[in-house]
Order: sequence, then C-alpha cells, then structure tokens
Amino acid sequence: MSSRYRVEYQLKAHRKDEFIDWIKGLLAAPFVLHAVSHDNEDGTTERVRKQYAEIFQDIENLINKKIESDKQNGLLDNEDVGFSKQYEIVEKSRLKQLVPSIGPFFTALPLEEAFLWEDSQKAISQRRMVAPSFNDIRHILNTAQVFQFIKQKRLNSNTLKLVTFDGDVTLYEDGGSLVDSDPVVPYMVRLLESDIRVGICTAAGYDEALKYQERLHGLLVAIYSSTSLTQDQKCNLTVMGGESNYLFQYFENPETGEFGFRPIDKDLWLLPEMRTWEESDMDLTLDFAEQTLIHMKKTLKLPPETVLIRKRRAVGLVPGEKFDHIKGKTVRVKLSREQLEEIVLTLQNTLDTFKPATRVQFSCFDGGSDVWCDIGGKDLGVRILQNFYSPNNPIKPYETLHVGDQFNPSGLANDVKARLAGCTLWIASPHETVQLLCRLTSEY
Repeated sequence: MSSRYRVEYQLKAHRKDEFIDWIKGLLAAPFVLHAVSHDNEDGTTERVRKQYAEIFQDIENLINKKIESDKQNGLLDNEDVGFSKQYEIVEKSRLKQLVPSIGPFFTALPLEEAFLWEDSQKAISQRRMVAPSFNDIRHILNTAQVFQFIKQKRLNSNTLKLVTFDGDVTLYEDGGSLVDSDPVVPYMVRLLESDIRVGICTAAGYDEALKYQERLHGLLVAIYSSTSLTQDQKCNLTVMGGESNYLFQYFENPETGEFGFRPIDKDLWLLPEMRTWEESDMDLTLDFAEQTLIHMKKTLKLPPETVLIRKRRAVGLVPGEKFDHIKGKTVRVKLSREQLEEIVLTLQNTLDTFKPATRVQFSCFDGGSDVWCDIGGKDLGVRILQNFYSPNNPIKPYETLHVGDQFNPSGLANDVKARLAGCTLWIASPHETVQLLCRLTSEY
C-alpha cells in the first residue's frame, strides 16, 4: 500500500519545479551530514558553506556544458525545433539526463558567486534545523542571472537589450495598477534611459489602449514627465496584451499634451507561424474551452457568483462578488487552490486532444484567483517584441530578460513559456521585482 506521502507527492507533482527540487536534493546531503553543531561553530559553518558552494559550482559547470550541447544541436535558436532536427540529436547533455524536464539556458549562471552573496545576506549555511529551501534556490538562481547580465555589461558582451514584465504580482498586486509612487517605476525608467527596451507582457487581454493606460498610469506619467528620456527611448515602452494578441506602443503629442498607448497593426508584428492559424480553429478552440469551463463550474459546484467571461482571444472563469452580511459589505468570492488546479489541468488535458486546438497555440493557466484559456502564449509574446524592436536583426534570447511570478510547471502558469524565448527571473512579489531591478540597474 502506498504511503500518504507518496500519494500526495504524486497528486501534487504538477506543482513541482524539477530543476529546483533536484538542487534541493543535492544540498540535502551536506545539510544532513555536515551541518552538525560542535564546539567549533564557526568551523562547522565554514565547512557547510564550502560544501554548498562546491555543489553550486558543479551545477554551474553542468549548465555551461548543456549550453554547448544545445548550441551544437541547434536548440538555442528562436524557432521551434522540428522532428527532423530532434532526430539528428546524437547525445543529450548530462544535465538533461539528470533533469529530463530542463529547458534551455541562454547564458551562463555564476551560481557559486550568487550563493555566496545570498549566504552573506541570509546566513543559509548557518542554519541547523532548516535545509536550503525552494525559495532559497529560487533567489540564488535569480541573483545568478542578474550577476551574469552585470558581468556581460562590464565586458560589453551580449548586453541586455529587452526586459519584459508580467503585470499582476510582478509590477503591482493582483488586480492592482501602477501609481506614481510605486518604487518599481523609477527603475523601469532607468532601463529605458539605458536604451533597454521595456515590454509589459501580460495575459490581460484588452483590444483597446484605455485599459492598459489605466493600469500603467503611474509609469506613463513618469515617462511623459521625464526630462532625461529622449523621444526614441520613450517609444521603447510597449504592452503585449492577451499573451501575444494585442500590441501597443507608447506615444505622446507635444502640441496637445496627449500621451499613452497606440495600437500597432498586426501586419507589422505577427510571427510567420501565427499567420498560418485559421480564424475558425481559434474560435472552435475557445468554444470548446468555454463548454469545458461551464461543465467544470457545475461539476465542482462553484459559487453561483463565478462568472464566465468570453473575449475575442480568450475565455475564463472569474470569481464574482457577493454581499457578506457579517462584514456588511460586498466581498470577492474566492475559489480554492484545489478547484483552480482541477479546472486548469482538466482544461489543458481536454484541449490537448481537440483537433482545432492542435493547429494553433493556446495557454491554459491558473491566475491565482481565476482560470483562463488564451490563444497564443508568452513565448510568442516575447518573440514578437524581439522582432518588433529590431526587425532586421531580432533581439536574441541571451539579450532578453522576462520577469514574472507564474512559473509553476505543467500548464498551471503562463510565464513558464517565456523560458523558451529568453532568460527569466522568478519572483513572488512586486517587492522582489524592485530588489532585483535595483541590483541590475546599478550597472546600467
């Protein structure tokens, strides 16, 4: 009979990041074997720190070898690798063998240096009761990516050219907006001052600019009011909405004082593969997703206030509102994590075998409080911006950084696809975004 732990582990496997869990396993050995407090506490800490650092150095070397292997097999291009190309691959990298779900790395990651920095700030190696955690490793990976871009800047090699951001929980709280006083705004302006293109790559799908202007008002005012930004630098701000469906660019009219976002015609930015998608296939995919969501709402006995919303390129289940007699006010209905995960996984699995859906790209994800199915994906959204900013010589993945909070695997989150188009930072709050941008912009 399976243990309760084994059953729960299998049921929750979709919430695991295999690479981070693998690193946790490697770090568990020195924690158990060497993190034993003796009379010489300083000596124990130094011994543990050394063991952790050596492990991160070894992982760093495995990543470098994987990058070389991927280059030889042509897997670091922007285009997807077809079956014929996969068939030609002779040998997997050692890291791919150890972590089968691992994706591409577009730059080296100085993990040993990043660990030592994080350890100096958070005393990870001094802990005796709590082993290095998922969040510890996530922070180390983020710090390593920032350190690498700083190093490349100093060497004037493969410098950062494009930074894209998710919206909710990355730039502002869930359902919030950017105001003038938000601490992230000055750092985004600083990126633009450094001739780095800035894109907001969000699942929020509006086909008009006004909604985005309302949510990003604080940033727009800061850019319009800036005396250090040139007009070209200001126009380097874009919004890629609905994953990869609507593109807007900053504009201003000095004569009238008008400023905001203007829509960009699709003929100017659609990727070649997206031009082959039939309108009927996209509509049928969303129709099927809509019927699945209606069925799930009934099957899981979701609150009647839960609203199904259909947009031109998306469909979703959103919690509505009801009057709370105890609190004496209207409150938002909440869906449990288990309900959200059941809906999105069912939606993904049913669409995977629906013929029209196989002829287009779609994204099913749990937004934290709602569930959506969008046509397209953030990998396409990032690639669109890479091509839009530089049509003749598109920005490369190793010159691109995407910042987001939705990186859980197995279709639960939509930022995870951005890993296919560039480097990434996995954050958990707008505060973390500010901290990482502070370090990054100190060199730009």
